[in-house]
Amino acid sequence: MFYPKTPFLGNPLLEADILKVNSAALAPLLEWLCLTPKVTTYRVNTLRCSVDAFRKKVEEKLAARYGIKSPRVYCLPNLPEMLCIDPLESQLTKAHADSELKEIMVDTNCGAALLRGAHIYAPGVLAMESCTEGELVNVYADLDGKCKRGAVKRYESPNKVFLGTGKVLMQRYQLFNNADKPASGVAVEMQSNVSGVPSLGDLSCEDGLLQNLPSIVCVRVLDPQPGERILDMCAAPGNKTSHIAELMGDWGSVVALDNSASRVRSMLPKLGNYKSIKTHVFDSTKAVAPDAPSAPIGEFTGPPFPCASFDRILLDAPCSGLGNRPQLSCSIKQAKILSSYPNIQRRLFEQAVQLLRPGGILVYSTCTVTEDECECLVAWALEKFSELHLTDATPRWGGSGLPLPGFEKCKSRLLQRFGPNGASADTVGFFIAKFQKKL
Repeated sequence: MFYPKTPFLGNPLLEADILKVNSAALAPLLEWLCLTPKVTTYRVNTLRCSVDAFRKKVEEKLAARYGIKSPRVYCLPNLPEMLCIDPLESQLTKAHADSELKEIMVDTNCGAALLRGAHIYAPGVLAMESCTEGELVNVYADLDGKCKRGAVKRYESPNKVFLGTGKVLMQRYQLFNNADKPASGVAVEMQSNVSGVPSLGDLSCEDGLLQNLPSIVCVRVLDPQPGERILDMCAAPGNKTSHIAELMGDWGSVVALDNSASRVRSMLPKLGNYKSIKTHVFDSTKAVAPDAPSAPIGEFTGPPFPCASFDRILLDAPCSGLGNRPQLSCSIKQAKILSSYPNIQRRLFEQAVQLLRPGGILVYSTCTVTEDECECLVAWALEKFSELHLTDATPRWGGSGLPLPGFEKCKSRLLQRFGPNGASADTVGFFIAKFQKKL
C-alpha cells in the first residue's frame, strides 16, 4: 500500500536546500519525516497536579477505550513532569483498508493529526461518500491537494494514502450544505489508525498538556531558576512559557513576547493563572532599548527593554517547521520562502545577545531540520558574538549536531538535533543550542 517517502511529493527541487552539506543523510531524513512518532507525550503542571494523579486519569481513559490491551503509560528519567504513552499492540491497529467500506478524504494536516491520535474534526473532511451515522469508513489523505471539497464520488489518485478506520458522527448534509455556517466538532471518530498511536483525542487541560518531547527538553535545557528574569522572545502558543513558570515555582519574572495580537489573546486563558508571567504584543526584533537605564527586578514596564535585562532567554525562533511529523505533504512550495527564515532568526538573535546579562544563558531552538536554520545559525552566532560560548545542552535526549566545514566536532556534540539518528526517543524533528554570555 502506498505511503510517501518524502514530504516534497511533486516538488523535489526543495529537498536539496534542507541538507546542503550533509546530503547523504537527506533520503533517510525525508522518509523519517513522513512517519509518525510512536510515543505520545504529556507535560504535567506540577503546580496544580501530581504526575501520579494525571497518570491515573490517562490510564482510566485508555482502559475505558482499550480494556486490558491498554498501552503502557510511564515517566522518563530527567524529565519528571512528563508522561509517555506507548503505541497500541499491533493487533489493535488497522494497516489495510477494508474493501467493503466506503471512503472519506481528509487534507494532509488533518491526516497528520489523526495519525498522532486525534479524531477528525469537520473542517478537515474534504469529501465523503454517502454514509449513515455510525457507519464505519476508510479514511484517506489527499496528498495531491486535488480532491474537490464536498465531492460525493470516490476520489481516485495514486497519491492518496490510507490512514485508518473511523465511525461517522456527521453526515454529508451536516458537513457541506451550509456555507454560511461551517460545521464544527468531531465528524469522524477514529477507531484505528496505521500508526498505532491511541486515538484518544487531546486530553489537555489545566493539569496536563499534550506536548512534544523536544519542546519539554528545550525548557529543561534553559533551566530557569526561582526569582530570575526570563524572556521568551517568540512565546506563542505559550506552552514553553508556562513550563518556564512551573519550573520556577511561579516565582520571578517571565516576559512573553509575540508580534501577533491574536496569538497573544489565545495565550491568555492558558497563562492567566501564573502570577510570574507578563505577556506583550511586541516585535522581538525591536526588543532592545539601547539607551535605557537598567531596571531593578520587578520594575519592568514592558518592551523595549534595556540591555542586559534578563538572566535567561529562550529564543524558540520562527522557522520553516520542517521537523513536524508525520509530514505527509510540505506546505512550503518555494525556495525563497525556505531561505527567508535564517534572516529573521539572525535579527532576533542579535536582540537576544544584547538583552542577556553577562553570565546569562541563551537557548536557541527550532522545530525544523535544515542546516541553515540550525547548525549554520550556531556557527554564524559564534563567529559574530565573541562574548558567547556554547555549553552542553543537557538533559540530552537528542543526538549531536550535524558536522559543518570549519565547525569543530566538539562543538557539534554540545548541540541537540532530534532526527532519525542519535535521538533517544521517537519524536519530532527539533534543534537546541545553549549559549552562555561571558562575564
